Amino acid sequence: MAEDDEAKCSADVAEGSYFMAGVLAILGLMAAVLALSGLFHSVLRRVGQPSIISHILAGVVVGPTVLGRMVDLRQLGMKDAGRALGDAIYYIRVVFMFFIGLEMDLRYLRRYLRTSIIVAFGGSALCLLLATISGPFFYGLLHPGQRTFHPESIYASTALFMLVLTSTASPVLIRIVTELKITGSETGQLAIGTAFANDIASLAVISMMVVSPTTYDKDGKPLPPPNRLVALPVVKVIMFLWMAFNVWVAVRIMVWMTRLVNKTKQGKQYISKYELFAMLVLIVGLSQHVQKFGYSASMTAFIIGLTTPREGPTARTLIDRLAYPVHSIIMPLCFSTIGARLDFAKINCFTPTQFLFVVTYTTLLSTIGRVVGTVVAGRMIGIPARETLVLGFLLNVKGYADILAINLGDSTGIWNGATQGVLLLSSIITTFMAGPASAAIVRQQRRAFQYRSHCLQHLKLDQELRVLVCVHGAGSVHAMLTLAELSKGATPVAIYLLHLIELMSSRKYAITHFYHTGDGADEEDDDSGRWGYAPVIDQVVAAVNSFTNVTFIQVRQMTAISSLETMDADVCNGAEDARASLVVVPFHKEQRYDGRMVCRNDNRRELNQRILQRAPCTVGVLVERRLGTIAERQSTATESGPSRSADDPAGETHNVVAVFLGGPDDREAVAYATRLAAHPSVSVMVTRFLPAGASVQSSTEVMSPGPGGDDHLVTVVVGEKEEEAMADEEFMADFYARFVAPGHVSYTERYVSNGPELVESLGSMAGMYSLFVVGRGRDGGSAAVTQMTSGMGGLYEECPELGHVGDLLSSDDLSGCCASVLVLRQHNVRQRMKQDPNGVDDGLR
Repeated sequence: MAEDDEAKCSADVAEGSYFMAGVLAILGLMAAVLALSGLFHSVLRRVGQPSIISHILAGVVVGPTVLGRMVDLRQLGMKDAGRALGDAIYYIRVVFMFFIGLEMDLRYLRRYLRTSIIVAFGGSALCLLLATISGPFFYGLLHPGQRTFHPESIYASTALFMLVLTSTASPVLIRIVTELKITGSETGQLAIGTAFANDIASLAVISMMVVSPTTYDKDGKPLPPPNRLVALPVVKVIMFLWMAFNVWVAVRIMVWMTRLVNKTKQGKQYISKYELFAMLVLIVGLSQHVQKFGYSASMTAFIIGLTTPREGPTARTLIDRLAYPVHSIIMPLCFSTIGARLDFAKINCFTPTQFLFVVTYTTLLSTIGRVVGTVVAGRMIGIPARETLVLGFLLNVKGYADILAINLGDSTGIWNGATQGVLLLSSIITTFMAGPASAAIVRQQRRAFQYRSHCLQHLKLDQELRVLVCVHGAGSVHAMLTLAELSKGATPVAIYLLHLIELMSSRKYAITHFYHTGDGADEEDDDSGRWGYAPVIDQVVAAVNSFTNVTFIQVRQMTAISSLETMDADVCNGAEDARASLVVVPFHKEQRYDGRMVCRNDNRRELNQRILQRAPCTVGVLVERRLGTIAERQSTATESGPSRSADDPAGETHNVVAVFLGGPDDREAVAYATRLAAHPSVSVMVTRFLPAGASVQSSTEVMSPGPGGDDHLVTVVVGEKEEEAMADEEFMADFYARFVAPGHVSYTERYVSNGPELVESLGSMAGMYSLFVVGRGRDGGSAAVTQMTSGMGGLYEECPELGHVGDLLSSDDLSGCCASVLVLRQHNVRQRMKQDPNGVDDGLR
């Protein structure tokens, strides 16, 4: 009876009676896959898993293993969910393969061509050796109970097994590298380049294997070809050359069309949506045309994407417009079809123990071969052992070429459903291990090289100062580098520049194109050939080169591409890599043409707050108000005449004042000012504010020569019993003896009773200096600081993260203030004072 109902239903399906029901069922499967994939990824990403794992698991759930047992799709004319989804997204899969090829920018591989090839060859060579030795044994494990084996099927299975073990999924690896925040490091870039080399080699082999493949029956016996001439080697070579010619023609047509559209759209940033649709139709049409001659449409689309010109608005539009839908919709659907075709309940040829042994055996072969081979090859060319371990685990990710090989084995009858399940589960496990293992090694490596940053107060003046300056764009490069150059004093300074680029969620998968520098044929067009974030990077590089050409100071550049929510981790990692003692970040406001400060991106304020809290060294926030550049200073010196010495005060262009109220941050500000004072083009004044009721009897009076030769009264209060107050007095006493008495730094004092008087006193200093250096200040300071800042809380609370004084000086409400402001926060000073009780004076000796 059931068979009669099924036959009747099949006849009704053939007549189209259940067409809409089938369409709704497929749409329901797609919706379920997307929902489950997002749900799984929200959980698995917390343990470092790439999205492809979630896509395959979602397919397993909607397939025969879970939902297939509750819903029988055969009544709608569908064999299973996997084949239904595969047929529904057939043309979409072609677009996906084209996009994967487009993402593989071969110019990215050129940066580490030799090293990438050596590392890829080392890891693949050991995998090939292990697969060759264990291939027959693996084939026997997959066919328990079978007594007769055909050599042809064993050879074919071993060849595909070699391909599965040696493959690396570059799209998955790029995602893991991005989440590990090592895209800007040499290890991350080398991993991406090596993955590209592996992918290209694997896909080239697959391209040759899909040309007239041999099919096998259930017993592993080769089936005779429909035409005996096809089996001749000469005929196979001719067929391969004919298919290669057709692929070449398709590629040339796509290249010609791309350049034609670029020429017609010269000067435009993007092509229109109609032209984009026409290009996609052309890609699908060319792929289908080549398939008529026996070659895979998906592989043709991949080759077309790999050879499509990257310059011009066409490639820019294809990447920017397709990145989000491909990776958010098409990619989950494509990989879910693999999981949906698996029915683990039908793997009845294995006992649970046998199945576990086969999966473990395959996983260990892949992991040992890739990791050990990569480590050996990397060590031979001088790569550190920890980095080679990271490379080994990263390059062991699966999910792309290996799945194509598994599908090829299934379609030709080399492997059955049980084999497909074993290999796919092994690929999932190896990919599942790659993310956490690489993350653990990276964390251990960072802990091993973790440095103890020296605060400026504790850093000796004859020691090298290492400064990391952060910029969001080219506009702040000169001011940041000028400040870093002025910091060198009489000793060398190591300047590191970290370019912070906000990573858009719709573009985070096209990470390789962010470094594209546009060297195409359309160089005469300012916009043509430059896309993604390349123009922003080029502008920063040009600004740095302009600075170094004038000053002859080496600047080491780094780039961090991440979301603003996690960008503080990039800054902290950059500080650790540079072993910096000072990190300078730009204020979230910029000066407008009329002199007022405006906020361009309020999220940068939250970023600065996180950096102030988490940075492993002293942090400075620079409120830049046209701080004179090095070029301007040298131009001034040139106009004043070549006979003027560098020490001539008339040649000074930077008048700096350090404000001291008390506390560790203010001590850090004064310590930094002493470094500025050693620069021949800087004049430094330290202004100390004291409570108006300070007792002169409990003070020590000294005289300080001012910039004009006048003497200033210096009062050092020693009556305070608070710990911070005593630290302040010790610091200021040593500062006076080292810098004020010899005349290196000018010094003055101002007495205030409360916050309003402090505001008035600071306002009188506006317009006298080009740079204010102040401490951020902290809650719970000494009684003197509390008294002097009382009443300021209700006056200026626009940016409390800058402290009372920094918030006031950065505000537009302080009339006449046109100076830049550097707000410093000392790092972990209390712990360092406990570790080194005598470290207070180190910075002044």
